[in-house]
Amino acid sequence: MTELYPTYPRLHTLLGDALPDLELPNATAEALEDALTEADEAAPTPAFFKRLRDVTRCHAADGEPWTELRITPARARDLACTSRCLLALSALGGVLLATQAARELDDAEAQCPPLTEEGLLHAVQLLADHAGTLLGRSPL
Repeated sequence: MTELYPTYPRLHTLLGDALPDLELPNATAEALEDALTEADEAAPTPAFFKRLRDVTRCHAADGEPWTELRITPARARDLACTSRCLLALSALGGVLLATQAARELDDAEAQCPPLTEEGLLHAVQLLADHAGTLLGRSPL
């Protein structure tokens, strides 16, 4: 059996425990690993992961970078995070208004369970507290 030096992570991810049984020569394994690497680099990043990366780069709730001048990058990050918190608060407020309307107008099976409603209220409180903390920070 051919021992693979170095290991080929993408090839191993694709083939798993079957890889050693294939007894691939290093040149073949290397060519396959290179092809998998190129395919991985050429693939577009899913929108979910792109958005998560944007959040870490001071992007606000609108998806755009925080561009205010004369503030530090740390303060820009705080303000961008605050805008995301406030957008989430607004969305949760809408959901809570809908749960109230369902409680008043719909039958019991169409209503939001009480524990879910309590969880939403708790999320509102945490988001508001976090936004307040971010805004209260000194813009050093």
